[in-house]
Amino acid sequence: MLTKSFFNRSPFVGNQFVPLPLGAIRASGSMQEKLITLRAGLLSHVPSLVPEAGKDSAFFGGNLAGGLYAPRYLEALLLTSALLSDQELQQSALSLVDLAVASQREDGTFGAKDESIEACAAMLRTVMTAYSLTGQKAYLTFVLRYFKYLSVFLKEHPLSDEDAVHTADVLAAGITLYNITGQRAILPVLDLLIQQGADFTSLFHAFPYKIPISRQIQSESESDEEDSFIAKTKQMSDGAVLCEGLRATALSGIITGSGKRISAAERGLASMNRLHGALNGGITADPLLAGTDPARGTTVMSCAELCASIETIFSCQEGTPFADQWEQVFYNGILSAFSDSMREIQHTQQANQVSLLKTTKFPFSKDGVAIYTYSNPDALCAILPVIPRFLMHQWMLSRDEGLCAMGYAPCHIRYRLKDTAIRIHVESDYPKTSTVTIHLSMDHDVAFPLRLRIPGWAEHAFATVEGDRYDRNENSFLVISRQWHDGDTVTLTLPMKPVIRSGYHQAVSIYRGPLLFCAPIKGKNVDGSQEAAQMEAVESFAHAIIEGAPIRTEQDETGIRLIARAVTAGAWDQENGVLEAPPMDVPSYVSRDVYDLILTPYAETVLRISAFPRA
Repeated sequence: MLTKSFFNRSPFVGNQFVPLPLGAIRASGSMQEKLITLRAGLLSHVPSLVPEAGKDSAFFGGNLAGGLYAPRYLEALLLTSALLSDQELQQSALSLVDLAVASQREDGTFGAKDESIEACAAMLRTVMTAYSLTGQKAYLTFVLRYFKYLSVFLKEHPLSDEDAVHTADVLAAGITLYNITGQRAILPVLDLLIQQGADFTSLFHAFPYKIPISRQIQSESESDEEDSFIAKTKQMSDGAVLCEGLRATALSGIITGSGKRISAAERGLASMNRLHGALNGGITADPLLAGTDPARGTTVMSCAELCASIETIFSCQEGTPFADQWEQVFYNGILSAFSDSMREIQHTQQANQVSLLKTTKFPFSKDGVAIYTYSNPDALCAILPVIPRFLMHQWMLSRDEGLCAMGYAPCHIRYRLKDTAIRIHVESDYPKTSTVTIHLSMDHDVAFPLRLRIPGWAEHAFATVEGDRYDRNENSFLVISRQWHDGDTVTLTLPMKPVIRSGYHQAVSIYRGPLLFCAPIKGKNVDGSQEAAQMEAVESFAHAIIEGAPIRTEQDETGIRLIARAVTAGAWDQENGVLEAPPMDVPSYVSRDVYDLILTPYAETVLRISAFPRA
């Protein structure tokens, strides 16, 4: 692996944090188990399920055009192999990278003829990931040759409307390439991409989508002509497009130095959260923006793009304005999208989900998006890299030659600081537990700052090191600057308590740390199919939470649960798998009607209620 990370060069805006090289972080504990299951599940089956992602892809010199399938599959292979220290998987991944490099044409293009810039950009990101793992200069040459091609092509053929909304990954690849090589010929290409790309900056500052898009566009059959208002609205209100646009505008701000561009991502996500925020931390978009109704859907693609954008923004802005949401969408929205075997994916999930039916359909979506299946290649390939990429961003390098913990998933870190080999072992069951233990070992004593991100929900968080106590002292970070010794241990305490938040139709939802808790609902299989099981509830789900009643926390070897006080909410109907809004008028009750309602983490449920009427 590389032995250094690269911060922004002039004229880019300086950044405070950058990811560690691939190979510096290895998974352990529960996250290692998830990656092993992912490797045995989807990763091993994708080439047979989606042939366009494997060796027959045009990206690897084959004859199958598959767009984003091959780059996303290959990125997941590379990241997973490094995090598991799996040499066999790593060699398999690097052999595909070498095929991609070898198949590059003389003019710098690669992949299928007339391949989209979005798909090529995803492959550029993957090849740069391979460079981080190996340091192979041929991988830099591959990316540089494509940028030389773009320098000519974009002047004669400006970006199409479709490519214009997908410039984020090519901007990121160009920034990384410039930071490594200093090749100034890259800068004009980045400027062209910004000029021709979609204007997410203006959109996010004056966010126009105040209501669910299905109220604006009444019929799916309305005109879809390329230049029509309807087509443009559909394109620019797609949840995945908007979540990708967050990093596009942040990256363009880094390149241009524009404060308006840099701040647009924060403004845009704040608007989307307020108007279309999902309880699982994502954006309610199925696939178009759908308001805050907990019965509307959140797609795998929008959750995956949101995670990728927040991870990119870590390297763009000082501080971590979106880190809490990053953890929330990952631990809820991403993990719940996988089946237990990690072989099937639910394309579109609901916070209030009382059935899984093939006929469940949201406005502008296809049938079958609500069931767990392996027959949706877009969802399969979109989610593949998300877990390993999340782990790769748990720790980052700070500009003042320190290390920074962005998250607390269990892992091992190896990196060299100030000519000293540093090894860190993060021991935790976070986010189920509130204590994180960080063990440090090193060749000899060394001084460096250790930054620990403190989530917004963790009131009175503190850390101890060999009897010394440290409290939050820098925005969202607790910074420990000291002379470190081999064997030092940091114990971080992040107090967690159940928190009730109000939302749609005055409904309430309950969180503890980044985890959303919900009432699991027993279901039955209605068609007997094991490939794409349909389920529906076989018990009442009409629970109302008693406002002001205490919520207890229970934890044992089987997991963590919250115990809330509840009563029956009365009538709460559904139609074709979609619940009505939570009822606002709960029948009057007496003390004998009150019962304990057991709540479990969102990602451990299939059928569930996450937004409850209040009593």
